[in-house]
Amino acid sequence: MKNQHLSLRYVSKSALVITLAFFLHLSSFAQVDQIREKLLNTNELLIAAHRAAHQKHPENSLQAIQEAIDLGVDIIEIDVRVTTDGIVYLMHDQTIDRTTTGSGDLEKMSSDKLKEITLLFEGNDSQIAIPTLKEALALSKGKIMVDLDLKTDKIDEVMAVVSELDVLDEVIFFDSDWKILAQIKSKMPTAYLMPRTYKARDIAKAYRKLDPELVHIDPSFNTEKTSKLAQKYGLRTWINSLGDLDKELSTNPKPELAFDLIEKGASTVQTDLPAFWIGLKARVNPVD
Repeated sequence: MKNQHLSLRYVSKSALVITLAFFLHLSSFAQVDQIREKLLNTNELLIAAHRAAHQKHPENSLQAIQEAIDLGVDIIEIDVRVTTDGIVYLMHDQTIDRTTTGSGDLEKMSSDKLKEITLLFEGNDSQIAIPTLKEALALSKGKIMVDLDLKTDKIDEVMAVVSELDVLDEVIFFDSDWKILAQIKSKMPTAYLMPRTYKARDIAKAYRKLDPELVHIDPSFNTEKTSKLAQKYGLRTWINSLGDLDKELSTNPKPELAFDLIEKGASTVQTDLPAFWIGLKARVNPVD
């Protein structure tokens, strides 16, 4: 009888562990569902971490992605390139010279070669491998939206990874080349797109040609007129805090400096300072 009680206790604990794991799994997917809902159906301020949260970790690394998730960022921006054998990796520059222990053009290299190379952080070898897109999306799945900055024209390989991981509704495809985005839309009609625009009147053209969810705008035409035009077509406006503004905020984190960027209606901010902007978002958005 004593052994029977022990057995029942063991089964009970095992069932509890399985149940907790199940609900944790569901809650993680609820997390990205909530972000997607806000992205598509509200004009609340959303924050995107440029090359993921790379203040403590190498840019475009799995560690930087996890840091962004932990911070509560809405979207991570990561850059993708494809090797000669068709493997999609995270890499911003055309060459790997600046960010890794190696050198050369990633798209002229094989994945076997890249496995021998590690990422740099603040000029030092981090001993961290260059991640593949598959690894990145497996980590982000269910937790956070992903902006894929297409640094390649090998889009079939990129789309194949998105399909394999079943995260089409968690990914935004970004490119300055509208033809690339049109190709993606033709093959994946429900894909979320974000074209780069260079003036306000590009917004209407983008809507007609691509039916995107967001448009990337620049400070030069970050105006109320631009925001109202985007809202007319049901589009979010994405703007960068990168560069001079982020540099100033890093030494002088005054909220009013940041408010200048979003007061005209821009609703998605990409930044190298995600922790600062997450704090600001809590002051801007209505309480749930």
